[in-house]
Amino acid sequence: MENKSGSRHKIWAAGIGVIFCVLGVAGILYAVRGRSYGPERFDAFVDELFKEEATANTINLHYTLAYPEKAGIDDYKVSLGSFSVEDFEKSLAEMEELVEELQKFDVSRLSGEQKLTYDILMDYAQTELSAKDLILYTEILGPTTGYQAQLPVVLAEYTFRTRRDIEDYLVLVSQIDEMAEEIIVFEKEKAQAGLFMSDDTADAVIGQCSEFIAQPEENYMIEVFDDKIDAFPELSEEEREAYKEKNHAIITTEVTAGYQTLIDGLTELKGNGVNELGLCYYEHGKEYYEYLVRSGTGSDDSIKQLLKRTEKFMEDYFQKIQEALLKDMSLYDRLVSYEFPDMEPEEIIEKMKSEAEKDFPKAPEAGYTVKHVHPSMQENMSPAFYLTSPVDDIQNNFIYINDKYLDTDESMGADLHPTLAHEGYPGHLYQNIYTASCNLPLIRNLLSYTGYTEGWATYVEMEYSYDYTGMDETLADLLSGDQAFSLALSSYLDMKIHYDGWDKEDVGAFLSSLGIGDDEIVDELFGIIVEEPANYLSYFIGYLEFLELKDKAQKTLGDAFDQKAFHQFVLETGPAPFYIIEDYMKEGIEK
Repeated sequence: MENKSGSRHKIWAAGIGVIFCVLGVAGILYAVRGRSYGPERFDAFVDELFKEEATANTINLHYTLAYPEKAGIDDYKVSLGSFSVEDFEKSLAEMEELVEELQKFDVSRLSGEQKLTYDILMDYAQTELSAKDLILYTEILGPTTGYQAQLPVVLAEYTFRTRRDIEDYLVLVSQIDEMAEEIIVFEKEKAQAGLFMSDDTADAVIGQCSEFIAQPEENYMIEVFDDKIDAFPELSEEEREAYKEKNHAIITTEVTAGYQTLIDGLTELKGNGVNELGLCYYEHGKEYYEYLVRSGTGSDDSIKQLLKRTEKFMEDYFQKIQEALLKDMSLYDRLVSYEFPDMEPEEIIEKMKSEAEKDFPKAPEAGYTVKHVHPSMQENMSPAFYLTSPVDDIQNNFIYINDKYLDTDESMGADLHPTLAHEGYPGHLYQNIYTASCNLPLIRNLLSYTGYTEGWATYVEMEYSYDYTGMDETLADLLSGDQAFSLALSSYLDMKIHYDGWDKEDVGAFLSSLGIGDDEIVDELFGIIVEEPANYLSYFIGYLEFLELKDKAQKTLGDAFDQKAFHQFVLETGPAPFYIIEDYMKEGIEK
């Protein structure tokens, strides 16, 4: 995403292939009907629900479990998932059945962990159902977070542990052409409903797809596959060559054809976009935006409440920096001239890991590799992202750095330290492996709570990583505050554009009042926010929610508050809506 905002993305495999992420339960209802709906059945119910959903999308399954057979999953159809309106409708109908089935359990008889899972499942289902009549508002494609942008990286990093993994992968990539056809059918239905993307967004996606297939014979997915096959044991030379030839043929035919289908389909549909402004200009746009914000942040506050909280954060920062500069005018020069130590990415990660031990509970040891985004994907990929590891194999973690941002004046190179804290320790990598070690019910790994995950990574980046570099406390506070303010500003504009209807002129006037008068910045920021509604809020509102949780715990416990214990609590609770986390925190404090 836009580097100026400090926003970064993590590819969460659970979201790939289930863009309108819903759960279905039709296949497991018979298993629980007519039996006791107490705690002994709840675990079986949740286990069967996980199997049903995990096997519906092979990428989800692969990135959730390295060894699915150990969880009793041996037989599954290899699939990228579905993108038809009919399948979305079917999934939502099954979601309604899930709510009905959950309501049959006697919650008072469930254990604390079971009740937490129950509450999270119910929240997730009800949140998704709040937008059940707005399926065509869903956008599958997008310059940064779109399916077509994330899929190549997710497939390139598809780990080969067994021969079946290799075979599954080849089936998946061979389905990309069919997937693209289904997506274009969905986009045509959006166009007929007056909900197609703007021409600018279409051009951005088309450009990205064109670059990806510009040289099919040199597509990086071929090189990556060949390297993995060469490293795979127990293959004869003939088998290696056969796999390589098959993958090469698929990449240069089905994959290339699939992305060409997207290019041709979007090109044909250009001109059907009737709205180049925020979601609120659609008939049910405000309603859909409320759903996006609720599902993306995990906060149960209204948009108006979130706007007030964001405004207060920005006002507080202005006051803080003014007071600091009045006390020490030399701070300004130090702020604009500060340079982080020149260190290799791995050195930074290890330093952050070591420093974090005093504030965070110790996580299991895990390996990681720093990789670089391929040049063909750099233009539209985030400055950095972490690729999640399966819960049963936390040793293989990958952090990607986009060199495009290291080689320009807009570089994140200047803040690579907080960036790698966000993606590594004590951010995404740390949170993922720690929570995986807590053995949460597997179904929870299929529920995407980006407000928690991105909020956590933003929280540790802003509140701890700058201090971990060794700079003095005042400078660290103001530098991190500047990044947080930038994220708050983008989130504020997101809500004003998509909920209150601000246009580019409104944005320009507001930024000008803050001393930001560059028309190019206005155009770029406005375009990004229109393309990716509510994206910034997952980071910033999630960050605010963690700050509020900690503040409430501190006020309640007073001198007995221990931040390491607080961090342990939220990590062991795992991704969830913040109102649920707060309820369980209150229960724990009261005890």
